[in-house]
Amino acid sequence: MSYYTGTAADLAGLRQALFDACTTDGWTLTGEILSKGTMFLRVQIVSGYLTFLGGTGQSAGALTGAAAAVSRIGTLNSQAVAFPVKYEIFSFSSEVYLVINYNVSYYQWAAFGKSTVQGLPGTGMWFGASCFSNPPNILAITQAGGTSSGYCVPALFHRNRNNANTGAASLESRIHHGLDGLTWSDGVSVSNPGASAIDATTPLLGLLPNTWNSEAVLLPIRVFYPRASNKTSLLADLEHARYTRVDNYTPGDLITLGGDRWKVFPWYLKNSAARDGGGNITHTGTFGWAVRYEGP
Repeated sequence: MSYYTGTAADLAGLRQALFDACTTDGWTLTGEILSKGTMFLRVQIVSGYLTFLGGTGQSAGALTGAAAAVSRIGTLNSQAVAFPVKYEIFSFSSEVYLVINYNVSYYQWAAFGKSTVQGLPGTGMWFGASCFSNPPNILAITQAGGTSSGYCVPALFHRNRNNANTGAASLESRIHHGLDGLTWSDGVSVSNPGASAIDATTPLLGLLPNTWNSEAVLLPIRVFYPRASNKTSLLADLEHARYTRVDNYTPGDLITLGGDRWKVFPWYLKNSAARDGGGNITHTGTFGWAVRYEGP
């Protein structure tokens, strides 16, 4: 694993930092497209947003087999990203996590990688970021991941299955699975739904932090996909990121578990007074995540 941190004066500088980190760690950059094996990710600056779009290949500098919509870093809840930003990049062989911090307490993120689940017909590439592609990116988050298509849920695969089929432009995270004759989990409709990791995790998130020592367990991010006859299939089990609650953590705290260290972040803005979030809000309560940390 490689860890990179620094400051970026604008979106161009932030994108370049990501490009530099990825190419140092084995990715190939062709124009605006990062590639590694069967993973292809286009990273563009469009209308004041840093956009991310996964694909299955490239031809003459253009992304092919692309997902139906981008995920983005940028204005959220009518509040623009304030530069300069601090960035942290956590780069692993098959997963990359980008976290930015600005205005003291605000965070956004982007992540992409390849599933380790065996037998997927698709490439297994997944990607996501804080904002979906459909403005104005009004924020919502709940323990169960339920919200309408008009609200952005700025957390990785945190939109539940019942609310992950409201249109590709209203989806923050997706994966190329290849099941049932489909490609990406684009959330276009019930026949082409989105994928979710929050459904299986909801009861456990509600128990955190524990009452014994006030610590919060790190929960696996396992991405499931709805199938016919009310069945589900496991699409991804992320190796280097976990769900958690940040009630008793300061953003950036390190948690040591055995030989591993994990760095804790809120999804957007921590608010202990309204820890369970809601709809049309300006924060993400105490919902957060942890990324495996192998820095100094």
